[in-house]
Amino acid sequence: MSHTHRLLLFFLLSLATTLGLQAQRLVIAGKVSDQKTKNPVEYASVALLRTDSTVVTGTTTADDGTFSLRAKEVGSYLLRLTYVGYQPAFTRVTLTEQNDSISLPNLLMSTNDNVLREATVSVTAARVEQKDDTTMFNAAAYRVPAGSTLEALIKQLPGVDVQDDGTIKWNGKTVSEFLINGKDFFKGDTQTAMKNLPTDMVSKIKAYDKKSDYTMQTGIDDGEETTVLDIATKRELNQSWVANADVAYGTHDRYSARAFATRFTDRTRVTAFGAMNNVNDAGFGGPRGFGGSSGLVATKNAGVDFSWENGKEKREAGRLELGGNVRYNHRSSDAITRSNSETFLASGGSSSFANARNFSGNHSTSVNTSFRVEWQIDSMTNLTFRPQYSYSESRNSGTSLSATFSADPYALPGMISPLDSIFAESVMLSNPELYALMVNTNNRLSLGNSKTHNVSANLNLVRRFGSRGRNLSLRLRGGYSKSESHSFSISKINYSPASGKAPGFLNQYSTTPSKTYEYSARLGYVEPLWGKWFGEVRYQFSYKYQDSNRSRYNLDSLAYDPYRTLFPEYADYGDPDAYPIIGSLPTRDDVLNHVRDLNNSQYADYKYLDHTATVGLRYNTSDITFNAGVDFNPERTKMAYNRPGQHIDTLIVRDVFKVSPQVRFRYKFSKTKQLDIRYRGSSSQPAMTDLLAVVDDSDPLHISMGNPGLKPSWNNTLNVLYNGYVPASQTGLMVGMRWTQVSNSVANRMVYDEATGVRYTRPENIDGKWSTNGIIVFNTGLGKKKLFTISTHTNIDYSHDVGYVSRMTNPATTPAQSLSLFGVPQFAALATAEPAAERTYDYYNAVFQQAASQKNTTRTFNVGENLSANYRYSWFDFGLQGRLNYQHARASVQENANLDTWNFAYGANLNVTLNCGLSISTDIRMTSRRGYSDASMNTNELLWNAQIAQSFLKNRAATISVQFYDILQQQSNISRTLSATQRSDTWSNAINSYFMVHIIYKFCAFAGGKSEEKQFQRFEGRPGPPDMRGRGGMPAMRMGR
Repeated sequence: MSHTHRLLLFFLLSLATTLGLQAQRLVIAGKVSDQKTKNPVEYASVALLRTDSTVVTGTTTADDGTFSLRAKEVGSYLLRLTYVGYQPAFTRVTLTEQNDSISLPNLLMSTNDNVLREATVSVTAARVEQKDDTTMFNAAAYRVPAGSTLEALIKQLPGVDVQDDGTIKWNGKTVSEFLINGKDFFKGDTQTAMKNLPTDMVSKIKAYDKKSDYTMQTGIDDGEETTVLDIATKRELNQSWVANADVAYGTHDRYSARAFATRFTDRTRVTAFGAMNNVNDAGFGGPRGFGGSSGLVATKNAGVDFSWENGKEKREAGRLELGGNVRYNHRSSDAITRSNSETFLASGGSSSFANARNFSGNHSTSVNTSFRVEWQIDSMTNLTFRPQYSYSESRNSGTSLSATFSADPYALPGMISPLDSIFAESVMLSNPELYALMVNTNNRLSLGNSKTHNVSANLNLVRRFGSRGRNLSLRLRGGYSKSESHSFSISKINYSPASGKAPGFLNQYSTTPSKTYEYSARLGYVEPLWGKWFGEVRYQFSYKYQDSNRSRYNLDSLAYDPYRTLFPEYADYGDPDAYPIIGSLPTRDDVLNHVRDLNNSQYADYKYLDHTATVGLRYNTSDITFNAGVDFNPERTKMAYNRPGQHIDTLIVRDVFKVSPQVRFRYKFSKTKQLDIRYRGSSSQPAMTDLLAVVDDSDPLHISMGNPGLKPSWNNTLNVLYNGYVPASQTGLMVGMRWTQVSNSVANRMVYDEATGVRYTRPENIDGKWSTNGIIVFNTGLGKKKLFTISTHTNIDYSHDVGYVSRMTNPATTPAQSLSLFGVPQFAALATAEPAAERTYDYYNAVFQQAASQKNTTRTFNVGENLSANYRYSWFDFGLQGRLNYQHARASVQENANLDTWNFAYGANLNVTLNCGLSISTDIRMTSRRGYSDASMNTNELLWNAQIAQSFLKNRAATISVQFYDILQQQSNISRTLSATQRSDTWSNAINSYFMVHIIYKFCAFAGGKSEEKQFQRFEGRPGPPDMRGRGGMPAMRMGR
């Protein structure tokens, strides 16, 4: 080695040594614990301040209460500890050249006045913080109206979207459950927490992907994550009961009542609630989308939830945890929807247009119960058992009017409601232009009911061995369900006179019993290989049995011979003007057997046998997590299928072998910054019934069939997510991207008969389907005291959707070589009332062979932006909000699919609270829509809401509030859906403008510690009233009252 090389090597070694030594300097480490219980305080904010109170750096504590941060230089500092529910704690630290690092192993936080070393520092709690893969929202940084439930708080969180149907999305992922302090809370039911949990119990909300029991116990990532919101309650609630009641009544006989009670200790929690209302569960407060909840809805629900543990530490032998819940739900709804849609036909042909109006009523009742046992048999063995049972029943009824047109009816001069006009008497004379466009009309009644029982259980057993990371696991699952449904429908169908097809009348009854049982067993083993590398293998066997019968009866055939002669007393079942009330059946048992629709009745018996072997490799360090694995999955399916009317009685056996790779890489730049990349490939098989040469023509306007030529699909999914948070500036950034691609995707090809409006569909493979979406969430506090905050939530989506657009050639222009069946030209036969026996699979298959069909690619670009700016002072806050949704669509072969839709809103909210307990909240927002084909849907709606509340009695335990919803009576519910084959715009009814008077009473005050509002006042340095958050909820329009 040359002298130069030696010098260079010596320099690099010296530099590395210097950097290594420097990396060990200026470090302040410690552990934060609860002063009373000595338990670690996780996710507490730790900030290093200069003596003038400016922030140098910050971090948050880990699960075990530990933290570590680095100063920039030697000197004297102030270490500040904050966590909602605790008194802020301060201690002075000094770093010198001789003592450049320090350890503080016993930092205590208290809910009373015993703080470490108190100092007066003005600061506002951070709205959002990031710790590893957990996003934390500080409830104290958001204001909600007095008496609000969790829903009002959740709606304000950056990156969280509460949709009109109650679905909760966090960073684009559906939230499947809530936890309370890390424990299940009415598992599987998010609405119970949203509608009943008081916000004044909440300290922080943590959003993350919860690992399965199997993953948490073994360290093997089985991919079975669930997105959860974990509610951290205020620490002063320990050892106390909290209960409140809320009773309200308003205009138009609107009512609401709710009672909630819970008790927390370090080892137990018991919660009970009961609620009822007829206001669509419209929570007060928090921004909504561009519509409200659909329909007029009344609910009743009640439940009990508990958790208990025996006080032993995690993995300590004999530790036992129990938990479970029972809940009851009843829901009644009356909904009206009005829609207009456009079905894209082949290039060179016009689109098909349809209008519909539906009135529906639904009543559903369910009872659910679940239980959880986790037992640490010894320090190396853990067992978890989860049984559950559910029962549900429902009743529904509806009426609908629909019409199909050959051209856009809204293009006619002065047209307001095509549906009302086409069903008007003497439409031929009063509106001949519209009548000329009519292809068919359908006046339909429906009635149904169903019942379902379900019982299941899940058992996990994990045994760890002496070598670090080595373990053996067993998972057993089983379930049984039984259901039965009954449905009735009566339809009056009229066709255009030009089609030559006579009007039709259908009176049908169907019953569908089903039974399913399944079980599976999975065995897994993890072996340490070398260093931080681990190998894992799993094997799983699954079995599932399902039988599904469907019996359909054509009651209208009783009006025709031979049944009219055999059963003359039932001939009115086929009379379109004097049929019996819907839901009635012939009293003679043998009548139904005679009118059974053998062509559309079936018996199917399925048996699934599945073997899955997984081989994986895992690498874990404090900064890097890498998982890679492959699933090898031989699968056998047997189906016994009988459809007597189509002469099918067969046993089909399908054997497939699937291979599914998955890779995950996660890198932690720090405790508050990380990058997560995931990929998964998987194949999906067509449904067995889709592979059969069968036809379902029970609905003469929508005829479907199977396709024996279907091939499996292959799915690729890639997710990239970056999370970053800077504690010193309270700045958070989340950037995510998702890409999905499907080869041989299965899409329904539709052929449209322009003469009759009949739609024929069958599944077919098609390539070219993919989509990608990106999300950006940014929030930051501004100013020294962080009184001003800005949040933005941006979604960018692009979809490349593919489908077949088709139309049936006009019979008059059908080529001479068109296929003929039974001596009748193909399309002429379809336009006449052919006997049902001639409706064979080959007969309908000819429709697809002869129809003009093209592949249509629809490229849709969506941009969604939510922007908010808030200023918070001790006795008021003020906010500005803006929201935009833009959709840009372009189609390859059908110009009618080229659409541009804008939905945008902007507004402000103001909240004022006074020391006397009086609070006033108001918000106003302009919502606009553009680009809808129905001019009545292009609206400008000025929405204004307000609330005034007065709290009184000792500790302000009682509150009276008056809430005014949609004061200007302008909100509506409008939505648009778009695919490669269809565009649909829908309006739905909802509750209109009203006001309610609430009486709220807190039966139990919090125990142990000052209220959080007083803490805020104290460290803000100014007097002020309790927190109040302004409203953002805009309830929807009421109809038909």
